[in-house]
Parts: sequence; structure tokens; C-alpha cells
Amino acid sequence: MVDRIQGMKVLILDEETLGIISMVFSQSDILQHEVFLTERLDSEGFFSGAEKMRHMNAVCLLRPTANNFLKLKQELKSPKYHEYHLFFTNVIPHPRLEQLACCDEHEVIQQVQEFYADVYAISHDLFSLNQPSTARLTEDRSRWTSYEESIFDRTLEGLLAVCMTLRTLPAIRYTASSQITRLVAERLQMRITEEQTLFEQVDREKRGESPPILLLLDRRDDPVTPLLNQWTYQALLHELLGLDKNRIDMSKVPNITPELKEIVMSSSQDQFYEENVAANFGDLGVSIKKYVEDYQKKTKTTAKIESIEEMQKFVDLYPEFRKLSGNVSKHVAVVHELSRLVDANGLLEISQLEQELACSENKQEHFRAIQDMIRSDNITNMGRLRLVLLYALRYETADTSGIQQLKRMLLDAQIGEDQVALLDQLLRYAGQHARSGDLFQNKSVLAMAKSTFTRHVQGVENVYTQHKSHLAGVAESLMKGRLKDNVYPFHDSRHRGTQEQRVPRAIIFIMGGATYEEARDIAQLNRELGGGQSIVLGGTTVHNSRSFLADIAQLNMPTGPE
Repeated sequence: MVDRIQGMKVLILDEETLGIISMVFSQSDILQHEVFLTERLDSEGFFSGAEKMRHMNAVCLLRPTANNFLKLKQELKSPKYHEYHLFFTNVIPHPRLEQLACCDEHEVIQQVQEFYADVYAISHDLFSLNQPSTARLTEDRSRWTSYEESIFDRTLEGLLAVCMTLRTLPAIRYTASSQITRLVAERLQMRITEEQTLFEQVDREKRGESPPILLLLDRRDDPVTPLLNQWTYQALLHELLGLDKNRIDMSKVPNITPELKEIVMSSSQDQFYEENVAANFGDLGVSIKKYVEDYQKKTKTTAKIESIEEMQKFVDLYPEFRKLSGNVSKHVAVVHELSRLVDANGLLEISQLEQELACSENKQEHFRAIQDMIRSDNITNMGRLRLVLLYALRYETADTSGIQQLKRMLLDAQIGEDQVALLDQLLRYAGQHARSGDLFQNKSVLAMAKSTFTRHVQGVENVYTQHKSHLAGVAESLMKGRLKDNVYPFHDSRHRGTQEQRVPRAIIFIMGGATYEEARDIAQLNRELGGGQSIVLGGTTVHNSRSFLADIAQLNMPTGPE
């Protein structure tokens, strides 16, 4: 967008497109394209006494919302900039275009285009819609507020944009037991039919091939994965430090330097992060040590400046050298803080028991171990609560009295009633009655995880990474044409009977949010597939344990999210 427009430019975004762009494009990248100013159309100060800058051209990347069109109409009445190039992240309703044309009395609009960039691209095969609170969508639609309706519409818009940007006209499959995935499948198919002309060329190009699949899953089918401690770099950052639109708030870290109080972790701009994003914590320590040693070698070589040529070479290398220096100190600080938190919160001890709960059945041993953990001084209240939640999911019907006893122990440990109440809310949200398939393979959640474990990592003894997500098995079955039609039916009856075909490409979308463990499983499957097959994973959000439990807590609220 910015390259094809000449001259000095201002980039005008809204709250969402600012986040969408920041995932893939840094401030320094923007400056290199003659963009000298970035403004927010929806900020309070945008219209207040702003001076005219007729020497600049406005490049607007906006979501096609009613509010953005109102703001644009207001701007066009008294334009601040010389020209306006309008790019919308999704399909623009035709009446909106007519309204814009009527408002453009000064004839400053040069072009209007649709660029389908309506999702947050986290990596090559993971995207999010950044909608953290979706649990209430699982309730009967008659109980939805305007908030739930807006989340539902945003989900449809995001999925439509994904299909457009990946040039995919998919056959849509959904989870038979999930009302919300069926509703999304129905409405999305209607939207695709309404925008038929946009898909015609894709349809012509791909005719004769097996259709790509859009598979809609429900978070409730696997409530275990978001509750487990994850041990890859990216997942640890998200769980322990919080990773929001690639940004980490380090301001509460002891003795942190001012320049490291907020840091950016983007695989598109940071080679070390890209190479280690899915590295296990143990391997990460080795990588960071090597990274520091490589840096030391480079600094020694650049320090020898004995001639003009060497000085010139040093000056040429200096921006890269400074960038590398900042990067090394950033990762060293982050890994140091992760190590401190792992020790302080007793996470290795907790994680071992979590994995056993997720991957094996041993009620008496598990009950005794959790009691010991609750009494232990080495773990946090969050750790205690998560262990009891996992126990409740596994032994929901097999040990109701044990679950009640563990709840009383949590209350005795000074854990608040509202937090202990999450046990009942979790079982109401994703207990056995709400799940399809067999999460434990004793016709509960855990047998599946166990068989997936033996299938994938036989002979690898790592007690912290035994668990494989429910999604890993579903995705593998989908790509091999083995996904059962009665559990994951096609929305369009014309595609029924094609489920046994090899799937060339798939988009898997989790209503209720994905996790970084699932992203790791999909990235690994993509590496194994080959032969032109690929999967892109998406979710309404990317959850860690806290955000997942915060979402479930909304089920107790009278209206809308807090």
C-alpha cells in the first residue's frame, strides 16, 4: 500500500488495524517507506484543532465498521491532507461507498480498495482475532447480549477475510456436538455465497482439485491444554510474562533496565526468536549461551580498527552490531526472568503432576499427590487451583466426593470463593456432557492424549512434554482423510462422501481460543506433511491459563464481560 503511493505519507489506522499492522511491520520499517506520521482515526485528538498538512498524502488502513465510516465522513468535510487512499481490511457494503462518494466534495479520495488483512498474523501458520472473551457464545442465543452478537459478527468477518487472503474457497466442516460451530458454519457459508463474485476466480483456478477444508472446532472439546504449563519459549513468555500483540511488559521484573521495560518479540524481525520460538526450555538455555558467545566473538573482531578500511567496515556494520547488542541483552534478560519464575513458582514440580493427570489414570495416587501439593509452600495459589481443575476434568464422575474435599482444601488455603467456584463453572462449560470425542480415552479426555503421546514421542522420556493436544490428533486425521463425518460433518451436503480424500490445505479455527501448544503441534505436523499439504491454525484468541479461566468466569456475570 505505502510503496505504490508517492511522496510524504501519513498512515491512518484504527485501534484494531494498529495492532494488526504492528504484528508484521515495525516502526523503523514504516519510516523506510516515507511514512512520517502514524495517526489513529478513532483517537479523541484526531479532529481537535488539527493543523492542515496539505503536503502529505493519507494512506488509511481501516476496518469497515460503522464508526470508522462516520469518522471518515467527518474528516472528508474538512480534509487535513492532500490526498486520501482508502484501504479496508474486509468487504465494504455498497451503501457505505455511496455515502463516502457523497461526502467527498473536495475530491480528495484517490482510490478505495479492499485488502483482506482482518486478522492478527502471529506466525506463518497461526492467526488470532484478538477476542479474549467468547465463553458466553456457548450459551443459548436468546441469552446473547449485543456484545456476544458483535463477537460473533467479528468472527465471521475474520474467517471471510482469511479465506480471501489465502485464496481459498473451502468446504466447511464443524463439530457436530457444538451449536456455536454449526451456527458459524451456516452464517459463513451464507457470507461466501453473498460474495460469490470474489471467489469465482479462486473457484476456476482450483477446479478439479480436492477442496481445501475449513474445520471449525470448539474449545470445550479440550479444556485440558489451556490449563497445562507449556515449556516452549513462546508459550512460557505468554504464560509467565504475558504476550500481547508480540509485546511483553517487563516493568515489574526486579532490577530491569529502563530500555527493557517493554520489549517486542516478533519472529519476522528477530532471527533468534524465530529460530527458538518452539524450543523447549532446556534447549533454550543452550541456545542463549551460544548466542552470547557468538556476540562476544563478533564484538572482538569489530574492536580491531587499525585502518580507514576497517573503520569504514565498522561504521557499515554498526547499525547491525547495535541491533544485535540490543537483541542479546533482551533475550538474556527474558530467559533470566523466566528461570527465576520457574523456580519461584515451583513449576517443574507442578508440571510433572499436570502431565501425569493429563496422560494417565491413577485416581488414588493423583488425589494424594494433589493434597500434598496444596499443603506445599513451594507453589502458588494459581498452581494449586489448576491442579484441582485438571483433577476435576479427569475424575468428574469417578470421584465427586474427592473433588468436594479438594475444594474445601483450596478454601482452607485462603484461595477466594470466586476462584474455587471456577471448578463448577469449568465443568458446566467443558465437562463430559459438553465434549465430543474422547479427551481422556476412558471415554473422557485422557486416553486420546496418552495414545497420541505413544504415537508421536515413543522412547522420548520427557515428563514435561508427554501431553499432545486433542487438536494434534484431529488435524492429523483430517489431512489423511480419516476424520469421521458423523463427528465433524460437512456443512454443504454436496461435499459429503469426500471426507476420505487427502486434503491439500486446511484452515482449522478454534471457537473459544487456541494455545501456543496447539500452534507448536500444527507447526510440527506441517513439517511432517510435505507433498503440498499445509494447515493454518486460528482462534478467537490465543489463551494462556489465566485468560482461559478469566473467560470461563464470564459465565457467572449477569451481562457482558467485565
